[in-house]
Amino acid sequence: MPKCTVACNAALAMLPTTTTTTNSNEKKSNEDSSSTTIKYIAHHGNVCDNSRFNVPYIKTFNLVLNALDNVTARRRVNRLCLAAEVPLIEAGTTGYLGQITVIDKKSNTECYECQEKPTQKVYPICTIRSTPSMPVHTIVWAKELYKLFFGPKVEESMLFEDQSGDEKSTYMDLVMELRSHLGLTEEESEGANTNTNTKEEQDKDKDAALAKLKEIAGKVIVALYHTEIQKQLDMDRFKTAQKVPTSIPAEMIQDITNNTCSENSSKYEPMTKKQSYKQTDIPSKEECVTEVISCITDAASMLSSGEKLLSEFDKDDKLAMRLVTFASNLRSYVFGIEPIQSYYSAKGIAGNIIPAIATTNAIVAGLQVLSAFQVLKKQLEKKEGEIKDVCRYTYCLRNKSRKGFYLQPTSLPDPNPKCFVCRNAKIFLALNTEEWTLEMLLRRIIKKELGFMEPSLSLGSSMIYEEGEDIGEDQYSMNLCKKLVDLPGGVKDGSVIEIEDFTQDLEVELHISHKCHWEKKDDEADVEEEEEKFVISGDKPTVSSSEKASDGKEQEGDDDDDDDLEIVVDTPVAVTGNGKKRAAIDLENEDDKEEGGKKKRARID
Repeated sequence: MPKCTVACNAALAMLPTTTTTTNSNEKKSNEDSSSTTIKYIAHHGNVCDNSRFNVPYIKTFNLVLNALDNVTARRRVNRLCLAAEVPLIEAGTTGYLGQITVIDKKSNTECYECQEKPTQKVYPICTIRSTPSMPVHTIVWAKELYKLFFGPKVEESMLFEDQSGDEKSTYMDLVMELRSHLGLTEEESEGANTNTNTKEEQDKDKDAALAKLKEIAGKVIVALYHTEIQKQLDMDRFKTAQKVPTSIPAEMIQDITNNTCSENSSKYEPMTKKQSYKQTDIPSKEECVTEVISCITDAASMLSSGEKLLSEFDKDDKLAMRLVTFASNLRSYVFGIEPIQSYYSAKGIAGNIIPAIATTNAIVAGLQVLSAFQVLKKQLEKKEGEIKDVCRYTYCLRNKSRKGFYLQPTSLPDPNPKCFVCRNAKIFLALNTEEWTLEMLLRRIIKKELGFMEPSLSLGSSMIYEEGEDIGEDQYSMNLCKKLVDLPGGVKDGSVIEIEDFTQDLEVELHISHKCHWEKKDDEADVEEEEEKFVISGDKPTVSSSEKASDGKEQEGDDDDDDDLEIVVDTPVAVTGNGKKRAAIDLENEDDKEEGGKKKRARID
C-alpha cells in the first residue's frame, strides 16, 4: 500500500471522537461526525510528473509540507511552491540529525536551492573498472552492469566496449546475445508476437528458450568474472590493486548453470526465493552466481508478460537491487574486498541510505506541524508576508548544545542574491562548444545539474529547442545531434543561452565560455574524453572544498577528472549568533568526541 494512503488512514484513526450535548445534558458520542468534517485524500505518484503535480495543482493548497527523501524531488517542490507563491515547510532527517525550515516567497526567505548542495562523491572509472578496493566500488560497477544488461541503450553503460576497436572484448558479444534473447534489441522487438505455433509447441519453445537463456547467462558470468579477469591479469593491469584479484572458477559457474538448466535444479535454488531467507543473510560465491542467473531469467519472465524493466537502477526495484547486490558481491570475491554485503547493507550503500530514527522523524514532523500553525495563523490574519517573523530554521542535534538543548533554532535566512532559482541570477558554463552536442547539454547540464523539467532554449532571436505538451517530438530533434557551434546562430565563446521552464516559472541566462584544453594535475592520469568536461560557476551554488563532507576515508581519486559515478554525504549548515554559517554538527557540544576524535558530517534528506 502506498505510504501516502497509509498516512491518510493513520491520520484519520488519530482524530478524536467528537461529542454532542443532548437536552438532558448527557454527552453522546458521535464517531461519524469527524468523517464528515475532515477528509484526507492520498495522491500517489511521482512528484516530478508535470502532468499531475504542477503549479496549478500546488496553488490549490494553503501550504505544503515536504517529507521527501532525495534532492531532485525536493528541488522540484521548492520550485513549484515558489512559482505558485505557496509557503513550503521543508524538513529532513538523517539518523539522529534533523532540520526544518519555512520557504515563503512573499516573506522573502531563503529557498531550498539558495545554499550550496554538496556534489556527489566521484569514483573514477579506472578505480571502478580496474582497481576496486571498497564495497561501494563494486556496487557502482554492478549498477553499470544493470544498464549493460537491461538499459535501453547499452552504450550508456560505462562497461560498454566497442567491438569495432582494436582490442577484442571478452564479454560484449555475449552481452549483446543476451540482450537479443531478452528482446532488448531492435531486431528482436520487430520480430516479437509473430509466433503462430500451437500452445504445446509454444510451451516447448519457452522451455527451450529458458534453457538457452540460462546457458547464455552462464557464459556471460564466465566472461565477466573469469575470462576478463584472467585477461587483465595477463596484461598486468591490476598492478595498482590493493590485492591481486582471483577469478571465479569457470568450472564452478558452468556447474551451477548446468544444474539450473536441469529438471532437478534444487541444488542451486536462489537464496532469495527460499522461505528461510533474510535480507541480512551473507551470500556465498555459489549463491551469488545462482542469483545473477535468476535475475536474468526473472527479467525475461517480466518482459514476456508485458512488463517493462526500469531503464535506470532504482534501489526500490527488487530485481535491480538483487542484481546489484549479488553481482557486486561476486566482484568483491574476485578482488578480495571485505565485508561481503547482505541485500540490506548493499541497498544502504547503493541508495546512500542512513537508517531512519523514528524519534528524530517524530520530533522534526512535530516541528513542521508547529510551523504550519504559525503559517496558517498569519494567513488567517491576512499577513502572509510576515511568516518570516514567527517561524524559525530549527536543527535537531544528536548531542546537547553547550546550553543543554537538543534543538537549535535560528532566524530564517534571507535569499541568496546569487540563487538562480529565486533570484533569476546568471550561470556561467565552460565547455568545448566544438565537441558538445545539444543533446549532451540538455541531458548533463540543463536537466541533471540545473534541474529543468521542460526547458525552452533560445539563442539570440532563434529558438533552438523547446519542450512541452504542444511541442511535437520531431520539431527540434534535428538540433539534438548538432554540435553547439553548429546550432542556428552558433554557440561560441561569449554566447548567452536563455533557458525558460514554464512548468516551474523559471528563467535563467546561461553564459557560455569555450574551453578545449584542460589543465592536468601532476598526479592525474591521462585526460580522456575532454569534450565531456565542463565547469559551472557564477551564480549556481556549488560546494567549496571546505564544505565537502568527509569521513576521513577514501581520499583516492578526489582530484580525478574521469566520468561521474558517485555516492554523496551532505553537510547541514546553520547560522550562529555572529551571523556566520557553520556545519550543524559543530553546533553540538564541541567537547564530545566521535570515533578517534573526528567529527562526522551527515546529509539531511
